[in-house]
Amino acid sequence: MRHTTLKKNKVDGVRSTPYVPLREVIAFIAVMNETIKPYLAAKGNSAEEVDKMHRAWCKSMQIQLALWARPYTDARQAPNEW
Repeated sequence: MRHTTLKKNKVDGVRSTPYVPLREVIAFIAVMNETIKPYLAAKGNSAEEVDKMHRAWCKSMQIQLALWARPYTDARQAPNEW
């Protein structure tokens, strides 16, 4: 909920936009999935190991997205924050 109007800018004590639209959270997942691979490969793991880590990372991001979507889809918690 820290990205919705319920808690945005209250948790960290910063001044920013009133909320982060869900569509931007969803779009950012693709960016995170694409840019993480070089970091996973940086320790010298084999291509197969990097691919496995990348698949695990992508699954984790999808699960987090599913969890983050709940406050956005509850109109009582975050009305019109799509």
